[in-house]
Amino acid sequence: MNVAFDPWIPVVNRAGERELASLCSVLTEGDTFADLAVRPHERVALMRLFICVAHAALDGPKDYDEWCEVPKRLPDAAFKYLTVWKDWFELFHQERPWLQVAGLSKGLVDDGLEISTDDWTPVSKLNFSFATGNNSTLFDHGGMGDDRTISISETVISMLTFQCFSPGGLISQVHWNGTQSGKSSKDGPCVPASMIHAFLRGNSIQTTIHLNLPNFDDVKFSYADRDLGKPVWEMPPTSLSDSAFIENATATYIGRLVPMTRLIRLHPSGDCMLLGDGFAYPPFTDGFPPEPTATVIIRAIGKKEERTLLPYRPAKAFWRELAAVVVKRGAEGTGGPLCLKAVPDGDGCDLVIAALARDQATIVDTAESIFHIPSGLRSVEGTVIYETEVKNAESTASRLGWAIETYRLEIDGGWEGRLKGAGPSKGAMKVKLHTIATSHYWTTVEKNLTLLMTHIESIGTDYAITTRDEWRKMLFATACDAFRTACGQETSRQMRAFVKGWQKLTTTKDEPEAETKETKEDEV
Repeated sequence: MNVAFDPWIPVVNRAGERELASLCSVLTEGDTFADLAVRPHERVALMRLFICVAHAALDGPKDYDEWCEVPKRLPDAAFKYLTVWKDWFELFHQERPWLQVAGLSKGLVDDGLEISTDDWTPVSKLNFSFATGNNSTLFDHGGMGDDRTISISETVISMLTFQCFSPGGLISQVHWNGTQSGKSSKDGPCVPASMIHAFLRGNSIQTTIHLNLPNFDDVKFSYADRDLGKPVWEMPPTSLSDSAFIENATATYIGRLVPMTRLIRLHPSGDCMLLGDGFAYPPFTDGFPPEPTATVIIRAIGKKEERTLLPYRPAKAFWRELAAVVVKRGAEGTGGPLCLKAVPDGDGCDLVIAALARDQATIVDTAESIFHIPSGLRSVEGTVIYETEVKNAESTASRLGWAIETYRLEIDGGWEGRLKGAGPSKGAMKVKLHTIATSHYWTTVEKNLTLLMTHIESIGTDYAITTRDEWRKMLFATACDAFRTACGQETSRQMRAFVKGWQKLTTTKDEPEAETKETKEDEV
C-alpha cells in the first residue's frame, strides 16, 4: 500500500457521502471534500500530516503574501512532491516503510519476517477504542476474539494517531540494529496534560488546510530561532543514536508534526506488529514551545503564576473554555492555536476543538465540538464579558449544588457525618448526590448557548442589556428546573427539605461556599 496515492482517509464528499480518499487527492482535490469523517484525535493527527506535507511541498509559505497564494499553488506542488517521494510513502517498503523502522526485531538474531509471530503485538493496540491488553472492552464487546478483521486503511490511521497521542508507560522491548529499546516510554507530543487542540474550519478540506497552515513568520513567532526542520521521511533516523536526525524529528516544528514516538514494524499480513519505545519529544513543561494547535493559559498556584496548557476535563464542556482558546497567541506565549493569526481582527470564524483525555497511561475519553465564533468574542472586551458570563453559569451551578446538599441534610440526618468520615473521597460522594441536577442543568444551558453568543454579538449596541438578562434568566430558570427534577416533594419531610433547599437556591443574600477541589468535581 502507498500512503500517498492509495485511498485510506475517511472523508465526506459534497453530497454528504462517506468515502476513502488518498493523501494526494486530499491535498490536490480538497475542494471536492466537505470534511473528514474521523474521531477527534484522528482529526488532529491527520491535520498534522496534511500541514506537514503542505509545508514540505511548498517550502513555505514563508510570509503572508505566500500564504495568500496557497490555494492556487498547493495542488500542483503537493502532487509533484508526493510523486518525487512516493517510495518513502510505501507502507511495506523493505528498507524504509512509512512511519516505521525496517530493522526492528524481537531479538538479536530475529532479522527476517519468516518467523513465528506469536509474541508480536496485535495491530488493535494502535486503536484506543479497541480492547487490547488493558484497554477496556466497553466500546469493543468481545473485541479480543480471533475473528476480528481490521482493514489496512484503519491500521494506517490508527498508527498515525498512535504516534501522536500514545501516552507514556511500560512498553515491550525491541532491537534496532543491535540496540535494545527501553522498557519505559515517554508521551507523544499531542497527549501531555490532555491538552485541548483547536483548528479553524473552512467550507471544504482544501480551505481548512489553508486556514490552518501557518506561514513561517508566524511559526518563528513561537519557535524563535529554532530550525523549522524537515518531515521525518526526508531525514529518517537510522538508529537510536542518530542524534542529528533524531533532533530534526523531535525538536523542530515540521519534524514534530508527524512524530515517531514509538518504533513500529507492521507484519505484511497487517494483523500484528513489533512495537517498542521510540524517540522522546520534549514537552511544554520542559520549556519547549507549545504545539501549534494547543492553548496556553496562566494558572495561579498559590502566590505564583505559571504558564500551562489548557487541559480537557470531561466534566467541563468546551464552550466554557472558549474565552481562552479564541485569544491570539501573544509575545508572552499565552493564547490559542497558531492558526488564529490568519484571521483578521474583528472577523468571526468557525472553530473545531478536539481533545483526548488520559489518566496516566490510560485513555479515558475523546471529544470534539464545532463553534461559530462571533466577531465580538474575538475582541478583548468580548472575551472578558464571555468569561464573566461563564463564571455566572458556574456560580449558579454551585448554588444549585449547595441547595441540593441542604435538601439532603434535611431528609438524611447522617449525611453530614458520612461526608466527614469519607475523607479524600468526599468529592466523589458529592458528585453522586449532584449528578442528576447538574447533568440536567449543564445540558440545558448548552442547548441555550445561542443566548450567550447573541449577547456577545450585541456588545456595544442598545440590545446588550436585554440579551444579557435573557441569558441570566435562562440560567436561573434552568437551575430551578434542575432542582425540582432532583429533589422530590412526595412526603411532608421532603416538602420541608425542598423549601429549605429552594431558599438557598433563590435567596441572593446567601452565597455558596467558596469553590474547592471537591466542588469542582461536581461539574458535569
